[in-house]
Amino acid sequence: MATKTRTGVSALALAAVLTSAAAAEGNTVKIGYVTGLSGACSSISEDGLNGTKLAVEELNAKGGILGRQIELIVRDSQTKPDEGGKQARELVASEGVDVLTGVCSSSVLLAVEAVAAEAGVPHYAIIGSTQKANIEAFQPNFWQIQPNATMEAFAAAAYVAKKAEWKRIQPMGYDYEWGHTSVEAFTEHLKELRPDIEITDPIFVKLGDNNMGPYIAPALSTKPDAIYAAIFGGGLVNLIKQGQGFGLFERSNLVTLTTVDALQSMGSTMPKTGVYGIARAPFFALPPSEELPGFIESYRAAYNEYPTDWAVNGYDGIMIYAAAVEAAGSTGMDALMPKIYGGTFDGLRGAGLTVRAFDGQMSAPAYVGAIAFGSEFPFPTLTDVDIVPGETLMWSEDKIQALRGAAN
Repeated sequence: MATKTRTGVSALALAAVLTSAAAAEGNTVKIGYVTGLSGACSSISEDGLNGTKLAVEELNAKGGILGRQIELIVRDSQTKPDEGGKQARELVASEGVDVLTGVCSSSVLLAVEAVAAEAGVPHYAIIGSTQKANIEAFQPNFWQIQPNATMEAFAAAAYVAKKAEWKRIQPMGYDYEWGHTSVEAFTEHLKELRPDIEITDPIFVKLGDNNMGPYIAPALSTKPDAIYAAIFGGGLVNLIKQGQGFGLFERSNLVTLTTVDALQSMGSTMPKTGVYGIARAPFFALPPSEELPGFIESYRAAYNEYPTDWAVNGYDGIMIYAAAVEAAGSTGMDALMPKIYGGTFDGLRGAGLTVRAFDGQMSAPAYVGAIAFGSEFPFPTLTDVDIVPGETLMWSEDKIQALRGAAN
C-alpha cells in the first residue's frame, strides 16, 4: 500500500544541533524507533513495532524511500522517561537517525521530544498521545498521527453525554500524565455538554498495578451509572476481568480505551453488555479501501493475528513519513516539515488527513461504540460505531495559544 500526499510549499528553518548530514546522504534512511518493549507498555508496543516492520518491508520491496533502503533501529525505553531519552540521544548521536518514532508512554514521549528538539531531528508519535507534546512542549519538528489524549477524552465525553439515562459518572485513570490529562479533559467536556450530570472525584490507578480490587470497590461505592476509565493494555484486561467478580457490569457500565488488543485478549470472557469502547484505529471499523484488505491479510500472514490499533498506526506512520519525504525529495528538516504540515495524507484510516502547523496534530478520527459479539471474528468488536472526525475534537489555535500562555 502506498500512502498518498498532496502538499504545498512554505519555508521553515530549524537549528540542527546534532543532525547528521552524512545520514541524509547515505545509502539508507534510518528510522530510530524508541518504544516500551518492557515495562508497562510492553503489551502494546510490540504491536506498533510489528505494523511498522510490515510497512518498512513493503517499502523496501518497492525500492525504499528516495531509492534508499529503510533501516529500522529499535531501542527499548523500558517505559521509563530517562531511559527513553537516553536511547533517543544515542540513536541521534551514534546512529545518525533521520527520524524518531515509536514511543508508547506519554511521559517517555515528552523525554524523547526534548532530545529530538535539541537535535533538530523530526519526531512523530504513533502511540504516546499526550496533548502536552502539541501544546506546552510543542516544537516544529513534531507531529502526532493519532488523536491526542484530549481529543479522545472529548470523544468519550460526547458519547457519554448522549446517554440521557446516565446521571452519575465515576472517572478513573492511570496515575501518570496521560491518565490525569484524559480524566481532566473528559470531566471538563462532559460538564459542558451535560451540566445536569454528577461527576464524582476521580480515582487514580498506580501504573503497573495488577490488583484492581482497591480501585473497583471505591468506584462502585459511589453508585455510578458508568465508570470512565483512562486505562489501557494489561491493566484494562485486569480491570474488566476482576470487575466481573465485583458485579461491575450488573451494577454499572464501563467506558474505556478498548483497542483491538484488549478485545482479542478478553475474547469470550468479555462481558456481553455494559462495556463501551473508545478506539484509535480498529481494523473492522476503518473506511473501506483498496489497500485495507491487503494490509489485514499481510499482517495476519506475518504475525498470525489480526492487526491492532497500534499496528495500524505504526504502519500508517511510516507510510505518511515516506510520502512526505518523497514529496520533499529529502529527509532533511528544512525540506520535510513543510510537506508534513502542508500535506494531505491518505492511509488505512481514510483519506484527506492533514497535520496542523501550529500544533503538529493530525486530523485523525476517534472511534466509539458498544462492545458486541458476532460470528465474523473470534473476539468481540465495537458495534454501532461513531466515527468522530478529528477536526471536531481539536482545540482552536486561539485556545492552544491561550493554554501555552498560561503554561508559561
